[in-house]
Amino acid sequence: MGATRQRVAGRLLLVANLVAANAAAVLAVIGFLRPGFVGIDVDAAQAFGSRVLIAPLTTWQAWLLFLGGIVLLVCNFAWLVRRRERQLPADWVVSETPSGPVRIAREALEAGLRQAGDALPEITRLRVEVDTRTQKRVLVTAWFQCAEGASNLPASQRLRQTMSERFGAMVQPADGTRVDFDLEFQGFAGKLGKKTVELLPPSDEQPFTGPRYPIDDESPGGSR
Repeated sequence: MGATRQRVAGRLLLVANLVAANAAAVLAVIGFLRPGFVGIDVDAAQAFGSRVLIAPLTTWQAWLLFLGGIVLLVCNFAWLVRRRERQLPADWVVSETPSGPVRIAREALEAGLRQAGDALPEITRLRVEVDTRTQKRVLVTAWFQCAEGASNLPASQRLRQTMSERFGAMVQPADGTRVDFDLEFQGFAGKLGKKTVELLPPSDEQPFTGPRYPIDDESPGGSR
């Protein structure tokens, strides 16, 4: 709300400056061509030997111009030294849906893109950052490492395609919003195809592995 008021005040002040500047230019031109229309026309032959313009300062028009000039100067000075409000960057991306716009949190986008990239076997380490500070533009930056023995160029192409598809599945950007992907390769780390998996907790029951030897000589219902 404060930013909107500042924009409106700035535009009004700009209009006032334009009006004042054009009015001053018009008065200067008219006063030069017809001094009597603006001030008191003095006969050049009897006064100074040249054309002059004398403007009375006791009229209401003169006082109006004087007070208007002071107000305009004060407003311009206040506008120059004003304390600008620091606007926080948007922490979301607006997605268009059939029922209306929906805000998608930046953290959710980063988590979804990171999971999609981590699913690739040749990507061993991945860090994703979504920048929403610029209006009408979303910048996705990814820092990644490939497995040893893998080619980084095909891996980066697959990573870009995978992240682009995942972003499109999560967000339908509004009209005019551009999405850019910036990938940075940071070296090789880890082995190809080895991903961290969750191990199931050990079961209390021992699995059946067949008979164990030696078998007891005496068993119920058996013979020696």
